[in-house]
Amino acid sequence: MLHEEFMSLKETGKKGNFLLPFVVSRTVMPDFYTTFPMHWHQEMEIIYIENGEFEETIDFETYHVKKGDIVIVPPCVLHSFRQYENERTVFKTIMFDFSMLTGNTTDACSIKYFNPFLEGNYTSPKIISPSDVHYSELRECILEILSTHAKLGNFYELQIKSELYQLFFILFKYFFKCQNGNLPIKDSTTRNIKIILDYIAENYAKTISIDELAEQVSLSKHYFMRFFKKYMGTTCIEYINDYRLNRAANLLITTRLQITEIAMSIGITNLSYFNRIFRKKYNMTPKEYRSYIDKNNI
Repeated sequence: MLHEEFMSLKETGKKGNFLLPFVVSRTVMPDFYTTFPMHWHQEMEIIYIENGEFEETIDFETYHVKKGDIVIVPPCVLHSFRQYENERTVFKTIMFDFSMLTGNTTDACSIKYFNPFLEGNYTSPKIISPSDVHYSELRECILEILSTHAKLGNFYELQIKSELYQLFFILFKYFFKCQNGNLPIKDSTTRNIKIILDYIAENYAKTISIDELAEQVSLSKHYFMRFFKKYMGTTCIEYINDYRLNRAANLLITTRLQITEIAMSIGITNLSYFNRIFRKKYNMTPKEYRSYIDKNNI
């Protein structure tokens, strides 16, 4: 697939802002959600598990990650995660755009390291565990970044940027491996999955038919359903509902919209159906979920 074609599939939403495209988030499962469906974004993502364990799927491979593990998700890679059994899990996520490090300049760092990495000529481990050599150096660097972001002291933007360079020094020195020759950016299967997920993300607030999704990737309805189930591990309808419910949960946490308004905003007009599928996913109604979040000051 042409580089230009692949790049056109990137999500346009930025994390952070144009001055500092960098964010840190804290996730608690199952308080926030029990699953996060397959998705991708142009930012790099690094996850540090503070407590518990869960299952992370990266490029269709599933990994069982535990306390202390560090998850590396390069830009534009499909990934998802779900709660493991009944484990309560807490993890911090660092997300940033490479424009922070490369800017518009062409220098040795861009030519020798960052550009080849973004083009797929370096492989990286998906999970780095406490038993791995040089883990402690990487963990210390990540904790410093998290601490800097939490304090937001004077000159913190400079400090975060310098710590990101240190992070990549450690990754390139000890963990990334250079491939021989050029690798294709992505195959047609990954491309089609991204097209479908982008379409759902843009249209989840209205009715989406299987026929129109199949049309996006020029597949028959029957083959499309098999294709989606095979690579996503769930049916298309289940995925769309899960995506909508994650959106709804976020709105319950971050807004004071009425529950009927939230249901309508995610494309569900039947309130009883919304309550039923929400309870199935979160083991409580939307009203109970919001009360629980408020009560526990989450």
